[in-house]
Amino acid sequence: MDSEVSNGSGLEAERVTDLLVFGFLQSSDCHLHPELELLAQELPVQLYPEAELEDELQTDGSRASRPFYHGRIQPDSESQEEIIQNIARHLAQVGDEMDRSIQPALVSQLTAQFMNASLSEEDRKNCLAKALDEVKTAFPQDMENEKAKLIMTMLLARKVASHTPSLLRDVFRTTVNFINQNLFSYVRNLVRNEMD
Repeated sequence: MDSEVSNGSGLEAERVTDLLVFGFLQSSDCHLHPELELLAQELPVQLYPEAELEDELQTDGSRASRPFYHGRIQPDSESQEEIIQNIARHLAQVGDEMDRSIQPALVSQLTAQFMNASLSEEDRKNCLAKALDEVKTAFPQDMENEKAKLIMTMLLARKVASHTPSLLRDVFRTTVNFINQNLFSYVRNLVRNEMD
């Protein structure tokens, strides 16, 4: 199974990170659900609208039962996507405990930087890295550095998107790119460990 996360036989790196960050954001107790539903239409995840939450009436009068998750990825089985979603939920729970360590002034500054249309994607990743360095002292001492960095990266994304929901798409893409560039080996190992 190890090869499924690292080569073409499983989910590609970007899709793994898309699912992880998306799952983290939707597992968080923030008010981004309408924006997340719009983002999901652009991503390789299936999101089912509220109207489809009810079991569908079949032509024979029976109801088709499908495992729906409102605003959630619908896994076919204990798939890699479901494993990533479970990891994202767990990281979001841990992140909720770390949330208070992010200063509002830092969120406002990072939000202003993301609103600057003249910044390149590389500039935005650098802004995210600088913000991450500023909160590094708040990392829990008993948590491995990569895990703390991954959670804090996604927390910063959530804070910026919650502050200014119109930035969700941009902050999501920058966060995914940042994680793929700096933390993907850690993400891959998280998924591998859950799959074993």
